[in-house]
Amino acid sequence: MLGATLWLAAMTQPASFAAEAPKHELVMGFVPSRDVNQIQFSADRIAHFLSEQTGYHIKAITAQSYAAVVVGMSNKTIDIAFLGPLDYVVGHIKNGAYPITASVRAGKKGYNGIVIVRKDSDITDLKGLKGKTLALGDPLSASSNLYPKSAMIKAGVEPMRDVRTMTLSSASAIVMSVAQGRVDAGAVYLDARKNPEVAGRFPKIMDETRVIHSTEMIPADPQIVRKDLNPEQVQALKRALLALSSNADGQKWLKELFGIDQLVAAEDGDYDRLRRVIREVNPMLLNP
Repeated sequence: MLGATLWLAAMTQPASFAAEAPKHELVMGFVPSRDVNQIQFSADRIAHFLSEQTGYHIKAITAQSYAAVVVGMSNKTIDIAFLGPLDYVVGHIKNGAYPITASVRAGKKGYNGIVIVRKDSDITDLKGLKGKTLALGDPLSASSNLYPKSAMIKAGVEPMRDVRTMTLSSASAIVMSVAQGRVDAGAVYLDARKNPEVAGRFPKIMDETRVIHSTEMIPADPQIVRKDLNPEQVQALKRALLALSSNADGQKWLKELFGIDQLVAAEDGDYDRLRRVIREVNPMLLNP
C-alpha cells in the first residue's frame, strides 16, 4: 500500500528527475510583499503548525526579494515557498518547482491588482498617469508590476517612457508613499491598503485614496515545492497546508499573512493565462 502511495505521489511530479531521499528539516520561504517583521510573525506560526502535522522540522524565512526565493529553490536552500504567481512562472522555468496549493480570497482562486491615487488627485484613469510618478513593486510581482504595465500599454501609455516610475520594496511601502505624497500613484494588490502596518499609520487610508484601475484577474499566488523534493514529503506538505486552511488558528494566520481566506489544490496549468500576459509585456522573463 505504501509503495502504491509513493508511486501515485511521484506521478504528480515532472518525470525528468529523480526525487531525493526524505529530509527531516525543511525550509519554507516567503516573499517580502509586506513588512518583513509582520510576515515573519505569521510565517513562524504556520511553520510550527506544518511541523506538527508532518513530523518534519520546518523553518520559515522571509527572503530579501522575490528573486531570492527563486534562487533558493534553485540551489536547494528553500524547499517549499509561498510566493507570487509571476515569480512562480519565472522560477518554474529555471528550477522546475511546481505548485501544490494556491490561495483563495473572497471565494476566488485569483486576485486583482489595483492602481491607487490620493483622493484629491486629478488622475482619473491610466491615461492620466502620463508625466506622473508611479510606484511599482518588485519586477517579479504580478499585481505591482506586470499586470499594471500590461493595462497601461493597452491604454496607450508606455510605462518606461511616459511615466516616471520608481520601485519600492513592498505593497505596503507603495501605499504609504502614495499617502505621503511621495508619488502620484501606486500599483498594489487588492487591497494592500488594509495591511495592518498601513492601517496603523494611516487609519483613514481607505477614505484618503481611491482606485483608478483594477487589473484583470491574476492567477492565485501558489505554494510551491522544489522539483526533486521527496514525493512522500510533498504529499505530507500538501495535506498539512489544506489542514492549515481548515484550522481556525491557521485561517487567522493566513489572513494576517497575505489576506488569504483558504488554500486549495493547484497545478502548473493554472498559470498558462499569466504566461500569455508575460509574452505581451516582457517575454524575456520566460527565457531559461
